[in-house]
Amino acid sequence: MRLRTLGHTVSFWGLAILSSAGLIAQGQSERPQFRTGVELLQLDVVVLDNKRQPVSGLTAADFTVLDNGVETPIRAFTPIELARPRANEPVWTGDVAPDVVTNQAGEEEGRLVVILMDRTIPLEQATVTARKVATTAVESLGPHDLAAVVSTNNSAVQTRAVQNLTADRARLLDAINAADPSTGMSGTAEGIMNQPGSPFKIDPLNDSRCLCGLCVLETITRVAEAVQSTPRRRKVLLFIGSSMIWQSSRPISAAFQDPGCESRLKDARGVMFAAIDRANLTVHSIDPQGLVNAAPQSQASATNRSPASAVASLQTGLRNTLIDRESMSVLPDRTGGRTVVGRNNPEQTIPEIYRESEAYYVIAVERAVSSRPDAARTIQVKVGRKGLRVIAQRQYVPATSAARTPAEGVRAPSTVEDALNGLLPNAGAPLALGVTAFSNAANANPVVRVNVDAGAFARSDGAPVPLDVAIAAVDRTGKPVASARQTSTITATALASGAPIEVNVQSHLELPPGDYGLRIAVSDAASGRVASVFSDITVPNFDNAPLSLSGMSVETASSGAKPTTRRAFTRREVVRAVLQIYQGTERTDALAPVVMRVRILDARGTALRDQSLPFPESSFANRRTDCVITLPLARLPPGEYLLKLDASANRHTSGRALRFRVE
Repeated sequence: MRLRTLGHTVSFWGLAILSSAGLIAQGQSERPQFRTGVELLQLDVVVLDNKRQPVSGLTAADFTVLDNGVETPIRAFTPIELARPRANEPVWTGDVAPDVVTNQAGEEEGRLVVILMDRTIPLEQATVTARKVATTAVESLGPHDLAAVVSTNNSAVQTRAVQNLTADRARLLDAINAADPSTGMSGTAEGIMNQPGSPFKIDPLNDSRCLCGLCVLETITRVAEAVQSTPRRRKVLLFIGSSMIWQSSRPISAAFQDPGCESRLKDARGVMFAAIDRANLTVHSIDPQGLVNAAPQSQASATNRSPASAVASLQTGLRNTLIDRESMSVLPDRTGGRTVVGRNNPEQTIPEIYRESEAYYVIAVERAVSSRPDAARTIQVKVGRKGLRVIAQRQYVPATSAARTPAEGVRAPSTVEDALNGLLPNAGAPLALGVTAFSNAANANPVVRVNVDAGAFARSDGAPVPLDVAIAAVDRTGKPVASARQTSTITATALASGAPIEVNVQSHLELPPGDYGLRIAVSDAASGRVASVFSDITVPNFDNAPLSLSGMSVETASSGAKPTTRRAFTRREVVRAVLQIYQGTERTDALAPVVMRVRILDARGTALRDQSLPFPESSFANRRTDCVITLPLARLPPGEYLLKLDASANRHTSGRALRFRVE
């Protein structure tokens, strides 16, 4: 199985979206009604007033759309207002992601936020501030938002400093804090080396790790290309860095030092601008340096304090500061974003940035047909009210033929490969996915168990339905590392209550320890229906870790002691969480007694159950033992809960958490 990836020499991988069952809810806004017989171009449009506040309440009559300068009729119009975090949300929501994901991300409105930690972030305090900005961006995400962390530091992949699009805030924060994003030196050291007369001048154009600064432009290009096909979501790039290289201009005497940057930069700029214009990617540039000294002469480490040298250094410092700040404003000025420079608390601007996209509009017009699909057309959206600013897509690629758009409620044909390769999962049928990692008693590699609820494919009359199930795993670079394919025949009878049918299909992959993205596609050849669902998983090193836990599998009496993807239960049900405890399955040191602390927390974080379960050395066979927790549903009032498990042995600890709801 071949996957199309978005990998590059810089640290950018995949941007596969993790749709979180607890964070992705059914959208409330009205869906566009598409006519058949045409291909529609959907545009996400933001309208801001003179205070950069989003303007809601507009209608289709307020907008004019020009295609290559000619007015074109609006065929569909949807106002969107994003949901804000609920005040009564459980206190642990931001810390613990649901262990079951759905494929409804492609059906929801929200933001796609890409946090780009640039290589120009200075060391020391600026790095601390950069992480604070990125952390605030994660903590301020809305209920339906998805985010990713990428880097222009070539070593970021090896240090876990990248993360695919996900709603899992813990994974995003782990990527932000995994490693130093900078590839440069401290401002003090750079100032010393660049003093007049120094033989060690720093020339960023000649940096072989990012020759001509191209790695930054190419990374942004790939971000724009990745998010281009998501018109119902607002696309936001937070560029956290201190400068960007846009051109190479050298005096004639130094022209021989130019490694051919000017033409390369020109080409890369053009490609990047076109990609941004097609994606309607709004770029906000945020400099983590805050207020800085204009010249190294004002720093305590300065070695040359003569008046002439001080004046020269001051002039150079001022000029470089102005150049850097101007370079940071190029993309925000083009895309309608903000340039945040010279602020000691730049993270405070994040809520203001998010506020700008809390209300927007999805406008659909007919896509032009051309015999030259490579010839981009201009698209311009205007609003008929004074004092308002419109942020919208500026280019699009015409269709090659008058493709028919399916009638409302009927989806265009899709293939399994399309479903696996998409940025968002294919929601051709609702799917829910749970993945758990266990030590493999028969093989060196751990086994990742995949459980997909494919009940939406079942026939109401109970007739058998053969399903093609394809599974692919990619590593942190987006490279495919394992795949599996199977045919599973499902049967189910519609419930008298009309509740959704649950039919769980199990499969597995063997994967070595590490972080992976899993993509599962399900298709029914008879009906032509295809759907997919994506998730992330970390596979522990069960062999060598002194103490580790498998993933938690949830079983109910009604599921016949088999895993279920349901996480909402009635008080009458019998539900248990099952996992295994390991003490290094390949280790030879003495076993230790393990204590498992079991807590059930309510939405306020109050422990309704808190007990310790002992696991003596004698309970371990082959350095592993089972742990079964029965949820006390009958004694819990309706609401949201967290099962929190913390194992300890000697000085080692390991934990798991499970979100569930009592109805």
